Amino acid sequence: MSIASTVDLVAAEMAQVEARLAGVASVEYPLLGELLKHLLDTRGKRLRPLVLILSARLFREASPAVVDAAAAIELLHTATLVHDDLVDRSTVRRGRPTLNSLKSGGVTVLVGDYMFAQAAGLAAATRNPDVVSVFARSLRVICEGELRQIDTRGDWRQSLDDYYYKIGCKTAALFAAAAEIGAILGRASKSERQRLHDFGYDLGLAFQIVDDLLDFVGDERELGKPVGSDLRQGTLTLPVLHLLRSDPESPAIRAVVDLDGDDGRDEAIEAAVDTVVASGAIQSAHSEAVERVGLAKSRLDDYPPTPIRAALLELADYVTARRF
Repeated sequence: MSIASTVDLVAAEMAQVEARLAGVASVEYPLLGELLKHLLDTRGKRLRPLVLILSARLFREASPAVVDAAAAIELLHTATLVHDDLVDRSTVRRGRPTLNSLKSGGVTVLVGDYMFAQAAGLAAATRNPDVVSVFARSLRVICEGELRQIDTRGDWRQSLDDYYYKIGCKTAALFAAAAEIGAILGRASKSERQRLHDFGYDLGLAFQIVDDLLDFVGDERELGKPVGSDLRQGTLTLPVLHLLRSDPESPAIRAVVDLDGDDGRDEAIEAAVDTVVASGAIQSAHSEAVERVGLAKSRLDDYPPTPIRAALLELADYVTARRF
């Protein structure tokens, strides 16, 4: 499924976002500029800026503040990935070397911090206290989610509620912030702000669920990382939790969790991935993602059938249709 028509609808605003991001990488210090360019060129679909811009345009035409906020959200997202890759010791993201695989941990942390500062500056440039408040809140929540994920690695006692809480913090919170900030800058009412926040939150949950199942059945060339990466890090995602509900002592999963060192790791990961796929857990997880997307789309039921509303609905459908 393509979202080309959605992107075309806000092409002018997205081009301005790219210009803002390029400006962030235009610094006098060559090393910093080179590293920022490497990170910002390793681009995805820019879904979060898209959500923000479309949410704003659901209510009125986009202002320069909308572009600033959209660039801020993308920078915040990228900065969190920089720190995540360092924590996870990941070497590849989107098919390119991670910053921590190229430079020291200290350099990686500082570049991530620099991006956080630039993101905060762009959020402040909107001159809207509510935008800054939502931006700060989302960063706090993301940090909590990442800490919880680290703290629960390899923990068999995790429940589905634990999983949803973590992905709500580490992923859905930023989608929710993007949609809510768009509504704020579109001068929406408080109830409409909440509705768009909820739309973004449900969309973010679905996005992370699909990301987690693609870690088992995706194409490594498209994922930009090895299949089974979550298991390698001891992160038990929704497909694994579904398997453990039916087989709490799964030998394949236990073998991965109990591994000490790299001996036999690749074989254990491959066996665990095969076990999860054969169990039907992927289909169960995907059904939950589809359900979340349906809930997200229902948040927009009361809005007129405009091209912008249709674009938000298309974006929601794309989340569960990507390469599955």
